[in-house]
Amino acid sequence: MIATLQERAAARSSNGHLQSNAVAPAIEVEELTRRFGSFVAVDHVSFTVPSGSIFGFLGPNGAGKTTALGMMLGLIPTSSGTARILGHDIHTNLPDALARTGAMVEKPALYPYMSGRDNLRLWAYLAGIDDPERVERALQEVDLTARADATFGSYSTGMKQRLGIATALLRDPDLVILDEPTNGLDPAGQREIRALIRRLAASGRTVVLSSHLLYEVQEVCTDVAIINHGKLITTGRMQDVLHTRDSIEIQVDRPLDAAPFIEHLSDVDQVHIVDDLLVVTVDTSFAGAINRKLIEAGFEVSGLRPRQRRLEDEFLALTGLPAQNGASDDTD
Repeated sequence: MIATLQERAAARSSNGHLQSNAVAPAIEVEELTRRFGSFVAVDHVSFTVPSGSIFGFLGPNGAGKTTALGMMLGLIPTSSGTARILGHDIHTNLPDALARTGAMVEKPALYPYMSGRDNLRLWAYLAGIDDPERVERALQEVDLTARADATFGSYSTGMKQRLGIATALLRDPDLVILDEPTNGLDPAGQREIRALIRRLAASGRTVVLSSHLLYEVQEVCTDVAIINHGKLITTGRMQDVLHTRDSIEIQVDRPLDAAPFIEHLSDVDQVHIVDDLLVVTVDTSFAGAINRKLIEAGFEVSGLRPRQRRLEDEFLALTGLPAQNGASDDTD
C-alpha cells in the first residue's frame, strides 16, 4: 500500500532518515566559482540552504543559476570553491551527497511514445532502483497516477513537467533541486507546480527552486539567494530580505519628471517607477512631507500609501535591473 504524504513525513521524522540533518544545513556553498576562459559565469558564490526550507535561487536568465546547480551536482567541474550537500563534500564524497538528492536540471529526456509509467520505470532501471513501488509513489506525489499509462507525447506541458519532477523523486530524496520547473507553462500549469512544491516541502523535504520569476519565488519560498552576473547579491530568510527598507508608492501625473525630483529630497534612498507608480524607498514617516513638496512643485498627487515590501522591489534596489524576464544565454 502506498503511504500518504502525511504518513511519509511522519515516517521520515521517526525512522531517523532526516534526524541526523535536522539542524545541519541541507546545502552549504563556499566560494563556488566557474570560469569559461576569461568569462566568469559563477563568481565566488557562497550561501546556505536551511534544512526543511523552500529555497529560492533567484536571478535573471543568464545569471549563472544553472551553472551553479550543475557544479553542485557534479555535472560541471568547478574552477574553485566547493559545496556540501547533506553534510557531504561534493569533491570528496559526491556519491553519498547525491544518494539522497533528487534533481531536475533543464528538461529530462523522456520518450514521447512510451507511457509516463514506463518512462519512470526506465529511469528507475538506469538509476539502479529495483523497487517498483518507488515508481508508483513518484506518480502519486506528482498527481499523475490516473494518466500514468497514457503516452508522454500526449501529456500537456504541465503534465510533462510534473513527470520530469517525478524522475527526481524516484530515490525518495531528502533534498529536491528543481531548475526552472514552471518554464513555458501557462498560469494554471504554474499554479500546479507551485502546489506540488508545497507538497514536497510538507512531506519533510528541502526544496531548492531555481527561477527567474520574482512572484513565483516570493509566493512559495521561505528563503532566497539572489544572483546576478554570476555574483551573489543577497541571501537570507524571505521575511528578512523583504523588510530591509520601508517604502511608499505614489501615483502622480508626471512620474518621469517626479522621480528625479523626489530622488534629490533629503532622507530618500531610492526611487523606481513600477507599473506607472513611483516606489520610493524612505521611512514612511516622511510620506506627508514628500506629498507636500510634490504639490508645491506643481505635481498632481492622486494617491500615496505605504507599499508592502515585495521581492520585486528588493530585486530592483539590489541589481538595478527591470523587474522582468531577462534575456537568456547559455550560462544560465
